[in-house]
Amino acid sequence: MSRAATTRMGLLEVRARRAVAGKGARLLRAKREVLASELWKLVHDVLEGRARLDEALRRAVKALELAKALEGEERLASLALPAARAVPLAVTVRRVWGVPTPSVAAPPLVRAADQRGSSPVSWGPSGAAAARHHEESLEVLLTIASKELHLARLGEEIQETSRRINALEQLVLPALRAEASRIAAALDERDREDAVRLRRFRARHPRPA
Repeated sequence: MSRAATTRMGLLEVRARRAVAGKGARLLRAKREVLASELWKLVHDVLEGRARLDEALRRAVKALELAKALEGEERLASLALPAARAVPLAVTVRRVWGVPTPSVAAPPLVRAADQRGSSPVSWGPSGAAAARHHEESLEVLLTIASKELHLARLGEEIQETSRRINALEQLVLPALRAEASRIAAALDERDREDAVRLRRFRARHPRPA
């Protein structure tokens, strides 16, 4: 940080900069509190979502194993090919205290039997159940992915905000306080020297009676 002029205007300038830096640190602390509150709410949602995903995947794997046993892997593979599709995703961004946080959305993914590229009669009950459970798992996965993206972005912003707070409180503000003290001490010393010179001048040049 460059030194300010050792003048009263310089002192006022440093004090003004210190006030701005102090206000900035307080605002950043408030921002960090809001982001941390949002993050902890999201952590709870993500943990619940992961539990739902684990359960959905467990059901999907169990249903697929049953379908393989009842309908055979080759038949399931022949049904899976025409059922493949691209899933259109919509990514939107919302802001929390100016922090862009992405959100991923998709249309409903669970399809009726006649929407999987084959005649409904081609699907046995176990194969249809396996397909449905996997589509349900994908829906849960996309929901969790959106929240985890949000969670990661909030975590990054909290870290960046903490770094800025530390820089202000540990570097900028102490430097400004020291600079203000230096200027104030120099001005006090200058005032004392001026007072001494003035007394000496008056002693050498007394007013005429």
